[in-house]
Amino acid sequence: MNYLIATHGTLASGFKDSLDLIMGVPKNLEVFQMTKEKSASDAEEEVKKLLDHKKGRGLIVFTDVFGGSVANLFTQFLLEGYEFKLVTGVNLPMLLTAILEGETSSSAEAVKKSIQEGTQGIQFINEKIKEVNNNDISFDED
Repeated sequence: MNYLIATHGTLASGFKDSLDLIMGVPKNLEVFQMTKEKSASDAEEEVKKLLDHKKGRGLIVFTDVFGGSVANLFTQFLLEGYEFKLVTGVNLPMLLTAILEGETSSSAEAVKKSIQEGTQGIQFINEKIKEVNNNDISFDED
């Protein structure tokens, strides 16, 4: 399984750095960064090279924003017949799960589990604290 994190700006490199800190960066992980300096045609050419290089090797692409320019660029390649899994809304729990699941599962199963973990990893802690405090039963000793 191969992985590509594709984002606006340098967010992809930040994810890669975080993965390195937590588990070490897998050799099968690459990043694509859409920066201000990169033209649309340069971005398209870079993505085409990345996808051609990974052709037939099983690839999951994670992008940051559904409907954003990066996700749309990769969607265009899907529509042109390139074969890879494309997931938007990337976060760290999602990446960790995909990489760990990808060692033993199919790409479809790794995507499914990574989306579940990515979604479950989004929590509003203030509300969680309220829930715990409201459900806290104290027993007074006589």
